[in-house]
Amino acid sequence: MGKIKSLIKTSALATGILHCANKLVESNLTAIINTKSNGKYYHWSHGTVYYRVIGQGKPLLLIHDLTAFSSSYEWTQVIDQLASNHTVYVPDLIGCGKSDKPGIVYTNYFFVQMIQGFVKNVIGEKTDVIANGLSSSFVLMANTAEKDLFGDIIMINPKSIKYLKATPDQKSKFLVKLFQLPVIGKSLYYLAASKNNIDYYLTETCFYSPFKATPAILKAYYTAAHTSLGNGKMLFASLLGNYLNIDISRALEKAENRIFLISGEQMENRQTIESAYLKLNKNIISLSVPKTKSLPQLEEPEQTLYLLRSI
Repeated sequence: MGKIKSLIKTSALATGILHCANKLVESNLTAIINTKSNGKYYHWSHGTVYYRVIGQGKPLLLIHDLTAFSSSYEWTQVIDQLASNHTVYVPDLIGCGKSDKPGIVYTNYFFVQMIQGFVKNVIGEKTDVIANGLSSSFVLMANTAEKDLFGDIIMINPKSIKYLKATPDQKSKFLVKLFQLPVIGKSLYYLAASKNNIDYYLTETCFYSPFKATPAILKAYYTAAHTSLGNGKMLFASLLGNYLNIDISRALEKAENRIFLISGEQMENRQTIESAYLKLNKNIISLSVPKTKSLPQLEEPEQTLYLLRSI
């Protein structure tokens, strides 16, 4: 009994220390939380989606990559130019940026539904779409379910087919439960979403030239990760646990849209990923942006725009 009491006291003390540490982090996030938004809101059944709309012409939907640090900010260098002949819609996906961040386990189908609802209820007509990273899989699955919603589909650095086939296991299920704990989960998230870790993520994963990951970009990603304090933890856990993955093979094979695949030339396994997509759909047109990795629209916006205009 003595050992059990000692363990309980130690656990309570550790939890108390983590709680205080969380409060200290949150006290430094006040300015981020109170940042005013100059966009619009789509009140979807599972949460409110923040978005911006700019320009006139044929509708174009821009969907950012899905990480707990991501937001529509990644399109800032190309929005105005694309809006010269399009009505451009740029949302923050649920769980990201200024949109709601519900404490749920996120799945691929959740975002498929969100995108379908956004196109139907906000855009209101068939739209071309540019999606980055993991979000390309949401668009392909949404297109399979409702083909009349989408015109051209442009994928920027989509995830590999092999990666998307990975499914949750016992380890990942435990990880999600760990993040669901109020104090411990929040502490783990604040550690993962620290400025140092986000800076490392940008310089090592996203940019070919680390010097292109400017302080302004770091600030934007850090802000996006913390707009709702620690509520980004469940998206982070869901991603780590492979809950957002899905096999897109059949969706890719059956797609009748014009599909383009734009890669950062320096992305790891770029050619292997491209080959796997082309094997499933020989009509895909593959292009690349030199001297870039996963965010060519931020790293080399002019070259990215040049390719987009050529499509």
